[in-house]
Amino acid sequence: MPNMMSMTYGMEVQHTKDKITMYGELNDVYRRIFLDGRKPAQKVLDDPTFAGYSTGHWEGDTLVVDTVAIREDALFDSFSPHSDQFTVRERIRFTSPGILEDRITSTDPKALVEPFTSVRTYRKVSAPNDELREFSCAEGLASVK
Repeated sequence: MPNMMSMTYGMEVQHTKDKITMYGELNDVYRRIFLDGRKPAQKVLDDPTFAGYSTGHWEGDTLVVDTVAIREDALFDSFSPHSDQFTVRERIRFTSPGILEDRITSTDPKALVEPFTSVRTYRKVSAPNDELREFSCAEGLASVK
């Protein structure tokens, strides 16, 4: 996180009342955004993950997502390191029918002079045979010992 939101392959989004789950075809990644008002427990903060821990709320038609507990060895833009104080805030909204914008602001008082903002845009695809597939580079790994 937030590099995983670059999603060069397909992404599927499932939205329920209390949670949004994003599945990415590249490397079979997934991410959950909790919408039920919870705060991350201390055990979550003490055990960071590559996707981090995301909570969100709605401000009108914009989903505001805060992500914490991101592993320090998860490079935030494929090559830049960060510290244990790294956080991400996203503002996700439809800018037009079928076009989703994700405005991503990365903050880290130890590693960045100022917050860094990037914008990702996704296009909805509705082809009848369009579905996520297992990432092909993962094929055959079961036989690796």
